[in-house]
Amino acid sequence: MLLFGVIALHWLDDPPGPLLWVLLVMQLLIYPHIAYQLARRASLMLRAETIVMLLDAGLFGCWVAVLGFPLWISFAMLVSVHINLVAFRGVPGLLSCMAASLTGVLVGMLLADVELRPDSSIQVTLACMVALSLYLLAFSHSAHLRSLSLRDAKEQLRNNQRQLQRKLEEINALQIQLRELAHRDPLTGLYNRRHLDAQLLDNVVNRKADSNLCLLLIDIDHFKRINDEFGHQAGDQVLARLAGLLTSHCRSSDIICRYGGEEFVVLMPEVTIGAAVERADAIRLAFTGLKMRFNNRDLAPTLSVGIAACPLHATSGDRLFECADQALYRAKAAGRNRTVLWSADRLSPTDPSTI
Repeated sequence: MLLFGVIALHWLDDPPGPLLWVLLVMQLLIYPHIAYQLARRASLMLRAETIVMLLDAGLFGCWVAVLGFPLWISFAMLVSVHINLVAFRGVPGLLSCMAASLTGVLVGMLLADVELRPDSSIQVTLACMVALSLYLLAFSHSAHLRSLSLRDAKEQLRNNQRQLQRKLEEINALQIQLRELAHRDPLTGLYNRRHLDAQLLDNVVNRKADSNLCLLLIDIDHFKRINDEFGHQAGDQVLARLAGLLTSHCRSSDIICRYGGEEFVVLMPEVTIGAAVERADAIRLAFTGLKMRFNNRDLAPTLSVGIAACPLHATSGDRLFECADQALYRAKAAGRNRTVLWSADRLSPTDPSTI
């Protein structure tokens, strides 16, 4: 529309024939709308727009030649179409546009009797300046809107990435929690048998050559009787009290597990056998000293403990547990409420002072 006004103003001094007016109307007033609709409906919109702009470059070159190469009109027409293609396709777009414009100029020179008329009136010059300025302002505004849209899209992408990262962290935390729960006893909060099996193998394999790994197998004496006489809630409280006692009496490096029912296991890496026996007796005596009362009746449960050490008694996890189990059996057979250290030749109650 702006170029139509500029060229129409330029022709006021020397009006052309009707054909050029018709072609100008078709080129600058009708064709742009048709080209826009075709490009909009194309499956490859960017490719279609590029073709339209190259066609514009060729037609503008043809008009420049037909008009006689008026300096300001030529500058406005060619600069505007080159800006479009550079914005969309960069340097390749510039080269393509230059080739299309030059082709249009050559076609215009062949079709028309070209007379070189570079000068234009002051009115046309001012009109070209205004038209080109308005076009550049409109182009800048469009670029600004695209920049805002791109910034909003990037910000939305960053927000989505942050939300995704939070979700991934939550999922990871839940997975860790689920893995932890899978290895925890729900009643006592201690590790369960599954965790013990993995840790026992790992500690036996990775045990230092000059250190012991002691296994304490702990059993609450007459636990079935406690459940029968005082109820399962009382039994659960006894289990929970023992779990708390084990936690307070063991080191942070020790691994405490509820093996099943009323049995508990403590893995004690890098400890002397004497220290392990002393720790077991301290736990046993502390448990015996707990004051518990259920249904207005006093309850005084006791513990039996079997101990085995790696590598003195066994060199595999299964054998180590088997030795501790044999020692526990001997403790119960000897009257319960005692600690027994496994021995190959005899299984008898052990006094820590003799170790």
